[in-house]
Amino acid sequence: MKVFQKGAWFALGLASTTVFVSLQNFGQFSLAGKAQTNPNKTTLRVALFPYIPDAADDKYNKLITRIETEFEKNNPSVDLVLKPIDPNEEGFYELDTLKKWLTDSPANNGYDLVEVDTLLLGDIVKANVIQAWNVPKNQPDWHPAGQKAVTVNNQIYGIPHWLCSHFIFSRDKSVVEAKSITELLSTLNQVNPNTPNVAGDLRGSWNLPALYLDAWADTYGADKVASAISPNLAPDVIQPFKAFSQECVTNGKNPCLDDTYHNNADLSAKDFAEGKVDAFFGYSERLNFILKQGVSNTDVKIASAPLGQGKRPLLFVDAFVLQKDCNQACKKAATSFVTYINAPQTQEWILMSQDAGKKAIPRYVIPATLSAFQTPKVKQDPYYKVIKSEIQNGLPYPSSGFPESRKQMSDRILQALQ
Repeated sequence: MKVFQKGAWFALGLASTTVFVSLQNFGQFSLAGKAQTNPNKTTLRVALFPYIPDAADDKYNKLITRIETEFEKNNPSVDLVLKPIDPNEEGFYELDTLKKWLTDSPANNGYDLVEVDTLLLGDIVKANVIQAWNVPKNQPDWHPAGQKAVTVNNQIYGIPHWLCSHFIFSRDKSVVEAKSITELLSTLNQVNPNTPNVAGDLRGSWNLPALYLDAWADTYGADKVASAISPNLAPDVIQPFKAFSQECVTNGKNPCLDDTYHNNADLSAKDFAEGKVDAFFGYSERLNFILKQGVSNTDVKIASAPLGQGKRPLLFVDAFVLQKDCNQACKKAATSFVTYINAPQTQEWILMSQDAGKKAIPRYVIPATLSAFQTPKVKQDPYYKVIKSEIQNGLPYPSSGFPESRKQMSDRILQALQ
């Protein structure tokens, strides 16, 4: 989750150092989207999911440079061309744009490999612009939600890279210990009575229905959430969700619903960081921004947000899909790239923001590979321990039905909340 401001979130999985080293004869990659013309190399054009924290505050330059350097060193036969990372890029949630990227030739600004939110995967498969992957050897390393999200018609159409989910942030331990929306509301009303209870974004035709589906899953279970993709809202879901939305009210206005927070992606997290509200709801990677504001990492507690009568998290999944016209040499290069980007060593330095220096704040995006959580630095991080535990039993958002229903659902939900 996600221009829906997945923080928004973004994408990179294999678990074995031996596998990583054994792929030394495969690839190379160059910056700024211009293909290198070297007849002895396979050019691979890749569009990375752009909604991850810019840890070094340098427009991702150090991140891209390090990925390029490491991949090209171990894959000298591949010329890797990355699409510049731009969090303002909306094409990742526009089906027509995705189809163009996956249809046009790489020489005409097409891409061999595109990282997509699997909310759109079913539509991309129907558009017949991607091909199934050969059965990946590292599937046991994938989070079960990733495995389910990328499987369409019993074939694997994506390589999971990132996960994303809704979290609640608070300085009060009792808030993050709430196991249902009823408990959460009761707890919030006991914390700092003179401070508004909640901040976060409840607008957007992607964001709002995704939050509603999360609330539905918390109430009825995530395994049947596809049945909730409908403008016919469940009263026992929408009523407590409305009560939650009213916790945002400040001086008679509701910045969660009136576009105040929607039009400024950082404002709600900033209000929480500055102590203007008791709690914040958003994606786990917003923790990177909050801690950058000078908040102590011992002050903030996090947990999966209980938006219904229970806590059964839904997970967004970002995965790499392969252009249908990608030939054997292209597929070999693409396999090398996803192997590199999901290798534990790669995941560790990206998650821990080591492109921004050793003292940088971790990105707190969620890896889709289990091995990433076992790397030394990630394993020692207290927040990643919580994140791992909170998403352990999470299931994915449906990979079909959502894009065409989201606008009507958003209108109905917004009407109900107001």
